[in-house]
Amino acid sequence: MTTQPGWHPDPVPPQPGQPAQLRYWDGTRWTEHTSPAQDPAATGPYGAAPAPYQGQYGAAYAGTSAAAYGYDGGKSTTTPDGVPLAGWWQRVGAYLIDALILGIVAGVLTVPWLRDIYHAYRDWFDDAINSADTGGAVDTGQLQRDIAGPLAIVALINLAVGLAYHVGFLMWKQATPGKLALGLRVRLREQPGPMPLGTVLVRWASQFGVGILGLVPYIGTVVGLYPLLDVLWPLWDDKRQAIHDKLAKTNVVRTR
Repeated sequence: MTTQPGWHPDPVPPQPGQPAQLRYWDGTRWTEHTSPAQDPAATGPYGAAPAPYQGQYGAAYAGTSAAAYGYDGGKSTTTPDGVPLAGWWQRVGAYLIDALILGIVAGVLTVPWLRDIYHAYRDWFDDAINSADTGGAVDTGQLQRDIAGPLAIVALINLAVGLAYHVGFLMWKQATPGKLALGLRVRLREQPGPMPLGTVLVRWASQFGVGILGLVPYIGTVVGLYPLLDVLWPLWDDKRQAIHDKLAKTNVVRTR
């Protein structure tokens, strides 16, 4: 038996009167995903006839073959088992929805420290105006000392809320609310079904966890470019993966 992932003749004998089926081999084991056998001449990229995806997401892909999505200029538009991948704008839309929800939640939780930052700036501006009138110097260093503590707390709360939000929803629904709203799910590229916790943590850390490095002097400037590069990466990637998808070996797929 080949170890290459793909659709192969079902090793389970069909019931009397039942047509022959294909079953998806993930490279290590037979999965529960089956499909009616097709013309053997219509071979797919993994050496077996492309077939509709049937399984975790129900009939959303019934009657849709991997060949129907195929490849566009060498860029994959489906997972190896034929599930259509999310488009770039869909991913960005889901990201913006999640960012709005997280911004509201984190904003409420960080109100006391945001108030401290506001008061520090207000006092600094008052001192700056008074110093301008009297010809004195403005102590910018004091402002930085006053806001450093509250800013660090705000950043850590945002990080913790984001961790709970993304990891919790991906383990529960395989999607965040933003992705659910747009009909998207996250899954392992080579294997359907829920992701293990380790994969979800790697995905979150490589997408958002690196933000904590932004608090480190000098390194923060370089790290600041990473989120933009990560968001844009699916535009030219041959598997439509962002950097964090590549590290976690995941794909964002469409369910409708």
